[in-house]
Amino acid sequence: MKLAIKHAVGRLLSDFPVLQTRVKRWNELLFWRKTLMQAKGNFYNAHLQEFYTTFFGLDFEHYAGKRVLDVGCGPVGSLEWATNAARRVGLDPLADDYVKLNKGRHAMEYVQGPSEQMPFPDASFDIVAMFNALDHVENVQKTVGELSRVTAPVGDLLLIYEINHPPSITEPHMLDADLIKTFKNFDVVSCRIFGIRDDHNVYGSLIDRLPHTDPSSEGILCAHLRKKA
Repeated sequence: MKLAIKHAVGRLLSDFPVLQTRVKRWNELLFWRKTLMQAKGNFYNAHLQEFYTTFFGLDFEHYAGKRVLDVGCGPVGSLEWATNAARRVGLDPLADDYVKLNKGRHAMEYVQGPSEQMPFPDASFDIVAMFNALDHVENVQKTVGELSRVTAPVGDLLLIYEINHPPSITEPHMLDADLIKTFKNFDVVSCRIFGIRDDHNVYGSLIDRLPHTDPSSEGILCAHLRKKA
């Protein structure tokens, strides 16, 4: 029932984009403040390293000397583990608020900006990741274009996003597996789809490696793309 209400409100707000953006950002901050309170003031991020490395068949050394970007990074220090990278940046429309939440304790950079107009030159990063954030953006196709633009030739693009999930307040887009085909200048290194738990925990579902048996049902797509030279 609660999920149905969220979807109904999401559809209603889609008719008022400015209000939708404000409500969406308010919900994001509320979620992270609640998470921080439950964690007694300490964000936990150690589990994330797996999703940037072994989950996609990469290792820690793959990041050595690389410029790394996490789009829709959140406040938990998603790239803190990548100590061997030349640069590690988290981009988020709420980055300034997130730095206040995490009290600036992280070594990675936080840059405030939209995924639809990233404040970086072309080919700025050797590895770009966007995890559980693509359905949160204002404009999916503009974001796809920017992800392509800032990834360097022969660079890696790592994506995790939900498919066939009805729009909600914070996730206003329903995406599908065919979205991968819009990354025209990339080769697909791997693409897997997993099922999602009843509690809708994306990372927990991936850790459990739930099977996705019905192509039309909700799931989680995980893709490793490599930009053509």
